[in-house]
Order: sequence, then structure tokens, then C-alpha cells
Amino acid sequence: MKKNLLFAIFLGYSPLFAQVSEKSYAKFDFVPGDKVLFEDNFTGESSDEIPSHWMISSGKIEIAKINGELVMGFLDASPKAYPRMAKNKNLIGTSRFTVEFDYLWRHNTKPFAQAIGDGNSDGDKLLIQFATDKEWDSVREKLGDFEESIYLYSIGNVEFKSFKGQYKGGKKIADSEYIYEDLCDKWVHVSMAVTEKSLKVYLNSERVLNAPIESGQAFNIEIVADGSTYEMSSQLFLKNFRIAAGGVDPYKTLTTDGKFVARGIHFDVAKATIKPESMGTLNTMIAMMKEHPELKFEIGGHTDADGNEAANLKLSQERADAVKEKLVSLGADGTKLTTKGYGKTKPISDNTTFEGKAENRRVEFVKL
Repeated sequence: MKKNLLFAIFLGYSPLFAQVSEKSYAKFDFVPGDKVLFEDNFTGESSDEIPSHWMISSGKIEIAKINGELVMGFLDASPKAYPRMAKNKNLIGTSRFTVEFDYLWRHNTKPFAQAIGDGNSDGDKLLIQFATDKEWDSVREKLGDFEESIYLYSIGNVEFKSFKGQYKGGKKIADSEYIYEDLCDKWVHVSMAVTEKSLKVYLNSERVLNAPIESGQAFNIEIVADGSTYEMSSQLFLKNFRIAAGGVDPYKTLTTDGKFVARGIHFDVAKATIKPESMGTLNTMIAMMKEHPELKFEIGGHTDADGNEAANLKLSQERADAVKEKLVSLGADGTKLTTKGYGKTKPISDNTTFEGKAENRRVEFVKL
């Protein structure tokens, strides 16, 4: 095991929060759906309580705090949970959708890399699944009959199988002796895109799966921390979870609607710092502007209604300016981009539900 990978975590240790290199996202092409169906960053929750917006299928799942940040912890043997999606905001009738979240595996008593080297944690995996066979009849109404399961192993390999138990692809990007630094003892960003015929999965900036899918209709998804046990001190944590419908070509949206809601542009909490995983959307916008040099945009920053109105207005302007600055640094013509922060003044959904607030927090490109 490489010595420089033995990072300490939790119970006297802390998971490393090193910034993922933006350079590694230079060819990232993931663009999320434009209509938020579910989003949870666990703000307003209390530690050691069941997360408010999740249904626990089995096991112990509670809000935890890591380095001062509220996250969802899967704390005992193979716990399961699925989002409490609103009745009018689920995946039924949605053939295209995306899922994003960050995950962290940790070990209570030693760095996770060391636990893998010791043989304690190499079988741990995060399982994303839908209803799969007759044994799932009791949850089909909630999860649908989409016949696929995705396995994200803690050691870096990904597997994908149908309800028949047939593995249909996947990619191993690390092994138990040489764990990639961006997967071990750090938060890993997952991006998943489902279309009518295919499924793509990314770990951080790397696409690890591109596979055909079976027929079926998804309603919801379930997250399983497979292999986690309190006795073995191996536990899974999630944050920044989002499910969104859509995923149409931004240019087509601009020509029909006159605007594009850029759900793939993410910022640090309460800041105008653009996260590296935003590069998929930014790369798409750059390519479109080069192909259609006549296009001009207003970049609008929008917030929900929470917090101080003046502060929200200022933050929305700073975020719009940050997007323009980033696009110009990537080669866009700055004379064709203007910015405006709107704060909470132009909601596109209600501000009384967490789904509605998530819809309102956005960056828009409006065609001029």
C-alpha cells in the first residue's frame, strides 16, 4: 500500500477534503436534468436523528456530522433507504433522468486505505438499485420495475447487472494495492445519467460505465450500504443528493424556450466558488458558443427565499459573475455575456418545500 495514501479518518481522524483538480474535469461531459425531482443537502437536520426526507427500508441510518458538515450516515449492517419523493415528482413517465451525490466510506479506527490493505473493507460497496424481481413486490410501487443494479465498490471498481443476474459491463479504475488518491479517504462525486436506452456512471471526472439498459419504468431508487457493519467499523456517508428529470440538448432548449437552466453548475455552500463537477455543463456551453458564435446570453443567478434578501441578491450576482469569468477563461467571448443577480425575485417553483427551493436555486442562460 502506498504510504502517502494512509490518510486518517473519523474518531480522532478526519476524512480529507482536498479539492478535486479542475484540470481532471477538462473532458467531463455529464449534464444533469433540468427539472429537480428531489434534492437533499441535510441543512436544518439534527445529528443522530433519522433524515427527514428519506424512507429507511432497513438498518440504522441517521444524520451525522463530519468536519462540521451534516451528512447522512449508514451506520450498521447493510442499511437501505430511498428518497421520499413527492407524488407529483417521481420518475414515472420520465425516460431521461440523472442522479448525483457525494459518498465517503470510512473506518472507525484506522485510515480506510489501511483497512483495505488489512483486508477489512475491500468488499464494501454502495448499491444503487431499483425493483428487480418478484421478491421486490412489496416495494415495486415505490421503486418501479426498472431492472438494473449498480455496484460502486469502495476499492474503485464498478459493476452493473440486470434482474437476471447478468453482469453487463463496468470498469475497474483502481485495485486493493494502489487505491486512487481521489477515491480513498475522500468524498467521491457520483454522476449517473439514464436515457431510454443507456446508463452512464461517472466517479468524479471519469466515466466508469456506459451500458445498455433493460426495459422497465423506474419510480424511485434505493441506496444500500452493502458490506457495512458496526462490528467491522466500516460505514458509508452521503451528501448533496439530487435527482433531476430531463437532460435535453441545451441548444434545443434555447431555441425553443429562449433559456437554459444550468442545473449542472454547482457552488460551495453560501459561496460563489464553482465546484469542479460543474465542468460538464460549462464544457457543453463553450462547445455550443463556438459552434454558434451568433449566440448572446444573460447569465442569471437565482436563489431560494431562505436567508437575508440583500445577502441572497449579492450572492446571486457573484455567482453569475463567477460563471461568466469561468466561461471567458475557457475561451468564450466575454462581450457576448452579461450577468445579473436576481436573488429570490424570480422563483419558478414554490419556496415552501425543499424540492421547490431546489428548483429556485439555479443559474439560467437567457438568449438575448
